Amino acid sequence: IKTYMTLMHRSPIFGPVKSRRLGISLGINVMPDDGKWCSFDCVYCECGLNKDHRPSKPLPTVGEIEYKLRERLKAMKESGEDLNTLTFSGNGEPTMHPNFPEIVDKVLHLRDEYFPKAKVTVLSNSTQIHRKEVFSTLMRVDNALMKLDTVSPEYIELVDQPAGKYDVESIIERL
Repeated sequence: IKTYMTLMHRSPIFGPVKSRRLGISLGINVMPDDGKWCSFDCVYCECGLNKDHRPSKPLPTVGEIEYKLRERLKAMKESGEDLNTLTFSGNGEPTMHPNFPEIVDKVLHLRDEYFPKAKVTVLSNSTQIHRKEVFSTLMRVDNALMKLDTVSPEYIELVDQPAGKYDVESIIERL
């Protein structure tokens, strides 16, 4: 039997990590650190399957994220560390957080205060771009990296396993 390691990210701030695509990246996990909350249940997800990793902790608040991020950015600045990007990723789909637009506002403000040359990146599975507030928020970040594994509805059902209605044509149109 082959087993896979499940990776849960600390919440709300983790890293920095060295990324091939993004350079030195500080992670922002707007989901609880004890489980996964996602609109997909991808068979290849490093966080495991949704049913196996239901969170018991609440979502981090806007204030908690702002406080922890300020604390980490201040420490990085004082120690002379580099930072290329602040990356929304972690234990699920970040755009599902009900306060995602407000969190992005805080992150952009703190980025400008501490590391104005750093980019703000959102890793997303694209399922929430139909929500006007999510779409307009994604338009304000430097890098909205939107996932679309395939245009095949059969493949999407088999591999991405959407939790609810998913219309790939609608996603393509919005992207």
